Amino acid sequence: MFEIEKIIEINAPKHRVFEALTSCREIPKYFPLKEVVSTWEVGSEVLYKGEVNGSPFTDHGTIETLEKPKFYSYRYWSDNHGTERTPENHLVISYSLSETPFGTELKLVQSNIRSEELYNLMEMQVWDFLLGSLKQHLEAHT
Repeated sequence: MFEIEKIIEINAPKHRVFEALTSCREIPKYFPLKEVVSTWEVGSEVLYKGEVNGSPFTDHGTIETLEKPKFYSYRYWSDNHGTERTPENHLVISYSLSETPFGTELKLVQSNIRSEELYNLMEMQVWDFLLGSLKQHLEAHT
C-alpha cells in the first residue's frame, strides 16, 4: 500500500483554512468539483461530485474525525478509481492544521492507496494542483 504526505504553508488563519475545507459552498470554488454534499458531522456522509475528461464521478465518503479548527479526516471510495466499492478499497484523507507565524501549515495525508498508478497520479499531479488551488483561493480571499 502507498501513502502520500504533503505539507503546504497558507497565509490565512487556521480557522479560515478549516472552514474552506469543510464548506459545501466553498469547496467547488477551488477544487474542480460541481457539488459537495454533507452535514459535516462525524459519521455522516460526504459526497464530492465532479467531472474528469467529460465523465462524471462521485467520491462517496464518511467523516471519521472533525476537530474544528485543527483536524479533519474522512474515508472514501471513488467511482472513477476503477475499483469495487468494498471496505478495503476505501482511501483515507486527513488534513491537519497548525498555526505558524505566517498563517497556517496544512498537512495532507492520503492513505490506503493500493494502486501504484493511482499513487503516482495523486502524488505527482493531483495533490499539488489541488493544494495550490486551495492556497491561491484562501490568500486571494482572506
